[in-house]
Amino acid sequence: MEAAAAAEEKVFVAVPAEPRAGQSTLAWALRHLYGGAGTTIVVTHVHVPPQMIPIMGVKFHADKLSPEPVRAFRRAERERAHEMLDDYIHQCSQIKVKCEKLVIEQEDAASGLVELIRLRRITKLVIAAAEDKHYSKKLDKPVSKTATEIMERADPSCKIWFVCKEQLVCTRSKEVQIAPLTVAAPLLPSPGHEAQHLQSPQEEGDTEMEPSFDDELEEARKAVGELMRRALKESCRRQKAEEEMATSLQKAQEHEQLYLEEVKKREELEAALARADREIARLRQAIQQKHDRGGSHGEIDA
Repeated sequence: MEAAAAAEEKVFVAVPAEPRAGQSTLAWALRHLYGGAGTTIVVTHVHVPPQMIPIMGVKFHADKLSPEPVRAFRRAERERAHEMLDDYIHQCSQIKVKCEKLVIEQEDAASGLVELIRLRRITKLVIAAAEDKHYSKKLDKPVSKTATEIMERADPSCKIWFVCKEQLVCTRSKEVQIAPLTVAAPLLPSPGHEAQHLQSPQEEGDTEMEPSFDDELEEARKAVGELMRRALKESCRRQKAEEEMATSLQKAQEHEQLYLEEVKKREELEAALARADREIARLRQAIQQKHDRGGSHGEIDA
């Protein structure tokens, strides 16, 4: 049974589609977790459908466009992502490493990976803690939004290695405390830390810390509310600008169409005038010939 389990061991490596961005993450996994013929490296990518669609050099939100151009652009981007991920497979095949490609589509990369871990019962995952350019020796935890959410939300049965620039930053073992799926991790502390903070006043008999914590929590809520208000205002402003741009683009297209129709009518008129000129010239020539023949007959009779 143990030999069968070892033969089926899979190490999932979460990477972006761009090969250069995920090469160091894959390299670390190959160097430290690849166990030979009994191991399969699964290059894993969550494809997030683009929301901004470029048309004639201008980007529009997908909600503002008809479904056809949105589907066409997203299909092209999906195919492009698959093609770029093939470079990871090629990299593994060059060194005789068994490798598979797994691509899913989700509106949010972190949520997609969390769901994938649960559905596939993934037990080993390697993911970048940050972009390579942000690496430093002081880096001891994930700093990217996706990696942070994975650490706090992923199923505890999955061991996760967080790496950066081919260096191990930290790991999350099976015993780690994780935040519930319904909690927004970046806004609140993890449940374990929150429990410690709330229990300590009761143990020490200090009743003044709890109101202080409530005040801080209220301040945090107000700050979040203000940020949301500003974000909504900015979103409305951008939406209005996009609508105005779309209207301007539509008017420009209408003017262009009118111009083309006017050019076509002018060409047709010029062609008709040319035909009329040719017909007039032909009639003049016929009259002249008739006149010339009439004059000749008069001279003969005389």
